[in-house]
Amino acid sequence: MKKDNKGFSLLELMIAVVILAIIIVPMLRGFVSSYRVNAKSRHLMRATTLAQDEMEIFEKEKIEDLLVMEDTDAAGNKTLRYDSTTTSMTKTGADGKEREHITYQFKREGVINDRADDREMFDVVVTLDPTVAPDGSTGVYEAENTKDLLVMNTVSGVDSATYIQRIRNEVNANGADEEVYKLYYARQLPDNITGANWTAGMFAQELDRKITLKIEQENQAGVMTTVVKVRYDYKTGYNNVPAEYREYTTKDKIIFNNAQTLDDEGNPIELKSVYLYYAPRYNDTAMEAVMHEKVSPDEIIIENKDKLPVNIYIIRQNILDPADETKKLGVYWDETTKTTAYKVPNGYDVNVTINEGIGADNMTYGRYFTNLNLGLQPGITGMGNEANITLKDCDSPGMTFSKDETLKRTGLKALDATEAKDRIYTMETAVYEHGADPDTSDPVVRLTGTKIE
Repeated sequence: MKKDNKGFSLLELMIAVVILAIIIVPMLRGFVSSYRVNAKSRHLMRATTLAQDEMEIFEKEKIEDLLVMEDTDAAGNKTLRYDSTTTSMTKTGADGKEREHITYQFKREGVINDRADDREMFDVVVTLDPTVAPDGSTGVYEAENTKDLLVMNTVSGVDSATYIQRIRNEVNANGADEEVYKLYYARQLPDNITGANWTAGMFAQELDRKITLKIEQENQAGVMTTVVKVRYDYKTGYNNVPAEYREYTTKDKIIFNNAQTLDDEGNPIELKSVYLYYAPRYNDTAMEAVMHEKVSPDEIIIENKDKLPVNIYIIRQNILDPADETKKLGVYWDETTKTTAYKVPNGYDVNVTINEGIGADNMTYGRYFTNLNLGLQPGITGMGNEANITLKDCDSPGMTFSKDETLKRTGLKALDATEAKDRIYTMETAVYEHGADPDTSDPVVRLTGTKIE
């Protein structure tokens, strides 16, 4: 059988190559274009996912926690997660009163989308505006915030521990609101004392009071549980009170226990913030002359020896209703009118001791806030003498710190005596290319929503 071994001619081969080129080049262009579109879509999707993740964080966390939120690197060093700025605006509401509204901006650079296979970095800017609604209309949220301000002593939540001591109508008056008096009212005529009586008023004279706030972890049924407790200790130096009745300690009041407070995955919810609202015992000399009672400085002890990273608020309760004089706290002697008046006196001494650990960043693990007079609030009157703040390193008990060092290491910040803030914010989250200038560049993605405090 004869075989035909004839092949392609050069001309035929060239024609085939040309035909293939005509067909393949457009296809290659299509592949490249498709790749670019897919890459851009993936990039946009990653930026959108990052913006959504960031919005979830802001929806869940309180603003005061976001301002001090920290990240820890591999070496154990802590840095603030966000570079934050605030802009204050004073606007007149429908009732004619001026109110301050604060816009917050949080910036975070070099954020990595951990959900992506090939990790990309972005810069994120989150803006919280209490005066503009998401649709851009002004005055909507401003009006809502004006009529419904959130006062700090309404704070609550599954990730917060809150203790609010009942407020007395008259500071230093012997009322049943403090647990110590419940005992001594019942013992005004003790059975073992004959021919004499003593009262709660006598016990209150020359009285020392210590408030202890303890944050610790306990092993409960094999689970490490975070517990927060408050205890009041009283001791009188008044000799008319029998020695066996001169001291009284309340039972530990548990204000947080996450043993049965679980998240969606069944894990105990982490403690974020602790609020101690207490009623002070003023030691104003003019008031002591009227009340015939000597009051020693209040002592507040904060123990965080297990080094939990929480925000701790020490808040002196002052005025219930500034518009109603009868609802103000404090009794003092008015030399002008020669009468007893209601007002928070200036003379208030308090000693605060913080027992904490010092981290690798030379800061305490807790972050502290207070409306006590720290000498940081110029022009504010009626806050009493400067509080005496002491820091003790639980790992080095003999180490002492100056007041300036204490303020620096604890991050102690001053709160206004009465603080109110907006409840509703427009939340805008913009994700930029890493290194882009937000003032001149368009974001990769911009999402808007609402944050309710």
